Amino acid sequence: MSQAVLNPDAIDFARQLLGRARRENLKPPPNMGLVEWADTYRYLSAESSSEPGKWKTSNVEVCRGPMEAYCDPAVKVVTVMCCTQLMKTELINNIVGYHIDLDPAPMIVMQPNEKLGEAWSKDRLSTMLRDSPTLKGRIRGDKILHKTFAGGHVSIVGSNAPGDLAMRPVRVVLCDEVDKYPASAGDEGDPIALIAERQAVFWNAKRVHVCSPTIEGKSRIAREYKLSDRRVFEVPCPSCGHREEMVWANVVIPKDDNGKKLPEQSHYRCPHCETPWTEPQRQQAITQGSWRATRPFTGHAGFNVSKLASPWESIPQLVEKWINAQGNTQLLKTFINTQLAQTWKQKGDAPEWQRLYERRDDYPIGRVPEGGLFLTGAADIQKNRIEIEIVSWGRGKRSWSVDYIVIEGGIETQEVQDQLSRLVNGTWKHANGVEMSLLRFAIDTGYNAQVVYNWVRKHPGLVMAIKGMPPGPYPILCRPSYVDLNFEGQHVQKGVQLWGIGTDAAKTELYSWLQLDFTKDHDSSSQPPAGYCRFPQYNEDYFKMLTAEHLVEKQTKRGMQYGWEKFRERNEALDCRVYNRAAAAAVGIDRFEEEHWRELEQALGQLSTPSSAAPAPVAEQQRTRKGRWIKR
Repeated sequence: MSQAVLNPDAIDFARQLLGRARRENLKPPPNMGLVEWADTYRYLSAESSSEPGKWKTSNVEVCRGPMEAYCDPAVKVVTVMCCTQLMKTELINNIVGYHIDLDPAPMIVMQPNEKLGEAWSKDRLSTMLRDSPTLKGRIRGDKILHKTFAGGHVSIVGSNAPGDLAMRPVRVVLCDEVDKYPASAGDEGDPIALIAERQAVFWNAKRVHVCSPTIEGKSRIAREYKLSDRRVFEVPCPSCGHREEMVWANVVIPKDDNGKKLPEQSHYRCPHCETPWTEPQRQQAITQGSWRATRPFTGHAGFNVSKLASPWESIPQLVEKWINAQGNTQLLKTFINTQLAQTWKQKGDAPEWQRLYERRDDYPIGRVPEGGLFLTGAADIQKNRIEIEIVSWGRGKRSWSVDYIVIEGGIETQEVQDQLSRLVNGTWKHANGVEMSLLRFAIDTGYNAQVVYNWVRKHPGLVMAIKGMPPGPYPILCRPSYVDLNFEGQHVQKGVQLWGIGTDAAKTELYSWLQLDFTKDHDSSSQPPAGYCRFPQYNEDYFKMLTAEHLVEKQTKRGMQYGWEKFRERNEALDCRVYNRAAAAAVGIDRFEEEHWRELEQALGQLSTPSSAAPAPVAEQQRTRKGRWIKR
């Protein structure tokens, strides 16, 4: 067998190539951190900076902490929950430039979608490569979404593209605008979790998340920050030297003699010595700021900072934005998220159950208090029990929970049905001694619907069968449909009707009512705001059930939409109150005029004859037993 003869020149050439590869790719990175590299080699481009030219970390001191953390071998994940136009994008740019120049590695920059990825590549990455001399000529394969260089590459992907998230291994993952990511990349799961799996083979993998926060309970960047050591940016007071994080509560907005706010005179005040800062003093304090962790470190460094630490925007400018946002929910949400870097709590979110529990009234359970003018009831059907709430309604849609009853057993048993029948035909005593009956009773049909229909037939004109509508812009009480059919398959016009309930609208309204505050002044006749809800001395479980859901932003096929989600297992009290609201709508509370309220008050105050009872809705007047709500 013949043996190949190696050409000495070929061997020498191969050795040269290997030596070059070792010099370019296999040598360890120099002992230079990200801050030093950026201060030495990074240049800002005119297209993306108000001050183009050489980068200076001292110009944006808040960026020093995240940059140093990135180069710390003990840090595996960096999270930056930050205001807009401060450091998020430039942090990513610096990291990409650092790896291209000094520490080659396979990288991914993940944007919310491919279109935004293209914009970042064209407007930020390409201009940095052009204007930073040390990066010129380093890119070998130059595509918009994939650029290669000696020893590595940078790929730009959209978070909504599952195929792009599960390709080749990467060492560095840079996640931009993470609160705009979908909950799932197609059907394959969380995009950050998917892309993190690609780092498993690298002992020195790094992952970075950056974004301004959005809605409380839904914000991805806020969730990541909570998992970190939660560092805050503290600055020294120019007067007393006390170091503390700057917060909006310490911004002072003066007013003139007429109460008009004066944003141009606004300033920051030290909470320790109460000395007001001038704008130059705030700027100087920022340059002396430093980061402090508020939780134990476990490999995840987190940073949160607001525009109060920005060298490019003054306190008066921020106050002007704050004033303009008042009265406009969307502008206020934007200010809280993008300027203060804090999550926004929806008004429809559940109030804390403790607050409602602590402000309970002392009227007896089972008694209708003063101000209550008519009664409704509602039942939530469970497999082994029925939970019922009785509610009294008054002027301004103010309400009082009168009673909360649990009937043990299934609705299919005759004993349970008889107990429920006795309850809906019972009476509750008003504070002035009048015995009051229910005007409407709503019962849900989500469980064992046919049995419920059969029971509803026994209580015409009083009990209404209901069913929650799917998420969407439905009114609280929707047009009913007939569920009874004759032998020819036609609807029985006087049979059972099924009423649709717009639960989204009802819960949003209810939780806005539960957020209301009322402090009785010296005038005992003062009234709480319209919609105010009162409760007797119920136990804690009732209030936990009442506040068991919150409004969150969900990713759907139609984009991001709001929807209600449970965060506690039991929510029967909430369902009962929503059904009671629908029953009150069926009585006509949304259409009551002054004359209706006067008739109700007169009937209670003068113990009048049944003919002076509350007028039922026009469409129901002929079927309602007049006066059944009041008995001597």
